This record gives sequence, structure tokens and C-alpha cells, in this order.
Amino acid sequence: MLFLTTLSIVMLIFFPASTTAAEYSCNIVHPMPVSSERNMFTPTQRKLPKSDDYEEVCIIASVKINSTDYTTFPRHRSIELFYLSTSYIGPNLFQQLNAVTLNLELRKGFVGELLYGLSRLENLKISDTGMYLFEVLPDYDESLQTLVIHERLITTLPANVHFLTELKLLDLSGCSLTTIDLSRLGGLGLLSVLNLADNQLASVEARVDIDLLALVMIDVQQNELSEIDRFPEMFPALKYTRLMRNRWDCEWVSAVRGKIWTRNITVLGTDLQCGRRINNGGLCCSYAHPSRARLAITKALLSTIEEMGSSSSTDAQLIEPLITLKVFENETVDGVIGVEMQNVGIYLQKPIGTE
Repeated sequence: MLFLTTLSIVMLIFFPASTTAAEYSCNIVHPMPVSSERNMFTPTQRKLPKSDDYEEVCIIASVKINSTDYTTFPRHRSIELFYLSTSYIGPNLFQQLNAVTLNLELRKGFVGELLYGLSRLENLKISDTGMYLFEVLPDYDESLQTLVIHERLITTLPANVHFLTELKLLDLSGCSLTTIDLSRLGGLGLLSVLNLADNQLASVEARVDIDLLALVMIDVQQNELSEIDRFPEMFPALKYTRLMRNRWDCEWVSAVRGKIWTRNITVLGTDLQCGRRINNGGLCCSYAHPSRARLAITKALLSTIEEMGSSSSTDAQLIEPLITLKVFENETVDGVIGVEMQNVGIYLQKPIGTE
């Protein structure tokens, strides 16, 4: 179905062939907590008033939809289609929703492909439907604010996601993304939350001229990342991040820790067990080369010795130390341990950085 041209899709909406009419009613109308995704994660977030913590949700269960059906939906602000069964959903379904419906959730069942567009929705959530393809109609949509997709068969970022110009939250956690190019989100000037947790990301890329100016929170926990280029520079408004359970390179972690500290960014969560890897400030990491690991350990040891010396009394500090331990580095040698005593220096014959 997704090979239809945009014109043929629009024709299908207004001139359906051999359509059948279906009218759905709520199986259950139940007050449910407002989805946490819709409470935008910002540094100034406050608890919603108690009266706003719940919303009335119309749950329609075990629905079978044909792409050519004309469907009448109940007049409710929030609708959940539970155990929906259809191979394809196009923009005609979204147009058939009542004008008062702003929140739609598709949960369980089977939805093979979905083409989103021509919609008045503000919030769309899709989870556990077996969906393998989600795309956006190549036309500007100025209503959708949150898009949440938890589908293991989704492996790529929707090609036209940049047309969702009012999007504030994009949650693709629990999918199977292996790489993502953040340049494709550059046109989303209001995007404040990006959740990429629990995927298979090995790389996060972006053009050097792309910054996500409004992003306050990014979550990349539980992936296969070793580093993220220009982090956190490409997120000038970033206040919160979650980084644990990845394959970080220790040198990247050390460099980023200083930037996070300077920017006063809050890191949520820590790695508790690293096994044979190094715990660097709460993140498990490893060095790309064993020589770098040995050099880092040496530096840490010498730094500790220096701190112990500085904690001695003032009088003792006036006495020049008899022995000074140093690490020397240059362009060709990663590190050399040496011992200096007054005007005499003794250094290891084999540098740390050589095998």
C-alpha cells in the first residue's frame, strides 16, 4: 500500500471504491492516568493538579479495519484501539476520527504498515502491534506534539519525520534502530525530549552544522554505543541525559564528564556492575587499546600519590620532595613512567604505550 503516490492516497480518502461502513462504540470508558509521555520532561516540570492526573479513555477492543472501510468513531478526546487487526492504516482513518479526538493509542494486535498524515491528533502512541513500517505523509503537520513507537520490527527513523513540525517529544525506545542520523531532526525546532533507549544503536550521527536547539532530555541507555560525536555541544539546552548500559570508550567518557560538569547537566542513573570493564564515574567503559588503559591507571595512581602529599602539613610542604613520580607523553610515545631525584632521572626502558 505504501507504494501509492500522494495523489492516489488523497483520491482514496475522498473517493473510496467499494467501501463498507462501520460504526464503533466504546467497550469500556475508564478514567486512566495521563500517559507520562505527555507530561513534557522539562527542568521546570511541576506536578499536575490532581484533577488533571486522569483522563477518560474510550477503549475499543478487537477491531478489524479494512483500508477501504468508512468508519465512524465515538466522540471522545482519548481513544485506545486495543487488539486492532489490519495490514495497513492510511490517512483516511485519521480523518474519520471525531474532531474532538486528540489522543490515539494503538496497543497489541497487528498493524503491519502505517502512513500518518492529514490528522488533527496531538498525541499518537503505538506499541506491541507487530508494526514493521511507519511513515509520514510528505506534507506539513502542525498538530502532533508527541509520537511514541515501541515496536521491535521498526529499524529506521521515519524518512519524513521532519514534517511533524510541532513535535515536542519523540520516543522510539524499544525498537531495533542500529544507527540514527540526528540531522533528520534538525527541522524540529520544538523537540525537547528524545528517547532512544533499548535499541541496538551502534552510532549516533549528525552533520556538523546541525544542533537540536530545544532538546532538554536525551535518553540512549541500553544500546551498543561507544561514543557520540559533539556531545553535548549539539544540544545547547540539554539539562538531563541517561547514558548507562552501553559500550562506552573510556577516553570519550572522561572527556564528556568534564563537559557535563561544566554545563551542569544531570546524568540520570548509573551502571552498578561493570564486570571486567572500568567504572568511570558511574558508567561502564573500556579502552580501545590496552596501552591506553595502563596509562590511565598510571595517571590515576600518580594523581592519588600527589593528593596524599598535598594533604601533609604546611611545614612539610616547604621541603622539596626527595622523589618525584612523573608520566611523560609526546606525539610518538603514549606514556613513560619515570622517577626523578634532584638532578637525576631514571625511566622505564619500555614505554607503557608499546606492546
